[in-house]
Amino acid sequence: MKDLIHKNIREVAENYFRKSDIQEFNSFCEQLAYKTSPKDEASETNNKQSLIFKTQVDLLITFASNRLEQEKLVTLLLHLSKTAITIGEFSTAIETAEKLAEITEGQKDYENILANALLTIGEIKSRQAEWEISFNHLRRAKELFLKKRDFIGAAKCENIIGTIYGDMGDLKQAIESFEEALNLAQDKEDFIMQGKVEVNLGIVNTILGKFDEALSFFRRSLLNFEKAGDNMRIAEIHQNLSMVYLKKEDYNLASKEVDEAISASRKINYLQELGISYITKALICTKIFDFTLANAFADKAMEVAYKLSDKLTIAEVYRIKGMIQRNLKNYTLAENFLLTSLRLNKEAGNQLNVAETSNELGLLYRDMGRIKDSELRFKEALEYFKQIDAEPEIAEIEAIMKLLK
Repeated sequence: MKDLIHKNIREVAENYFRKSDIQEFNSFCEQLAYKTSPKDEASETNNKQSLIFKTQVDLLITFASNRLEQEKLVTLLLHLSKTAITIGEFSTAIETAEKLAEITEGQKDYENILANALLTIGEIKSRQAEWEISFNHLRRAKELFLKKRDFIGAAKCENIIGTIYGDMGDLKQAIESFEEALNLAQDKEDFIMQGKVEVNLGIVNTILGKFDEALSFFRRSLLNFEKAGDNMRIAEIHQNLSMVYLKKEDYNLASKEVDEAISASRKINYLQELGISYITKALICTKIFDFTLANAFADKAMEVAYKLSDKLTIAEVYRIKGMIQRNLKNYTLAENFLLTSLRLNKEAGNQLNVAETSNELGLLYRDMGRIKDSELRFKEALEYFKQIDAEPEIAEIEAIMKLLK
């Protein structure tokens, strides 16, 4: 019989079922494959694979409910939700985690599993810029982890809370959360969790223009993740290293690092990081005036972002497209892209991206000769950059504003 089980689902299922059970499940998938994706209705390969993954997860949960004891079933559900996150199937991950939370709610023996389900939902909602929902799930998860003295679980929650504050532009609160997460991780000498927090501290230092400190954090965490063979984190760090070199205007090293990130993300089908890396590649191409390639990578990033419902990445793509069109002197189109980016970032509450987009609008209006509008946008950007003491951005904007007068 042909193997019709989705590769990622098979990898999970083999940990919980006998060979005969997997063969039986495969026979169900044979019928499923015919009914859900007949040749005359086939669409793009990615959409087809996404549909197969979702429907097979639904089928496997029903299949498992009749064959596994509760302890094994809840572990399977947690495993499936984490797998769904890795391959960018966020809606399936949330549905599976919500099912898990429903099963374990109020059961003392499963409080740690419930905490992990809430953590999963909180993590996904943070990526979709649904801050309040994310905060609520993460804080409850952290409370449960601490109750069970699971300090690493609590550190994971606090680390994501820090990233939310960072995305909202509250870098002071972000650093406090990261430092708390680092303390929780150090209590258990978990070097992998420490590495995750160090990556985020590297990102904050990049934003603040402290590039040497950022490189130190990234390189230290890279060593730990390479030893552990954690390809997801390795991809993320190469992308972050690329951003540091981009800020330092070393475009060759920036390009080299982001190519490593793209390669690593593709190998494990890590869509979230792939989208971010495409954005970084587009930015590099913009800086070296290769606008055709920049636009191509921006389009790739947008394709991934829409699949993941990643609002922040969508907004960032519009900003880059605005930068490209400004350089090509297509000012009306550039303004449209940048104002769209500004609106989406304001709706998401991302102060940093609002400031960066306002800065781009300042440059656009300067090029258009709209000096008053240019000054207004620069002042808006400058106000935020001064709040977070981002010295490189402050110096650059102030220098440009002097030339406007």
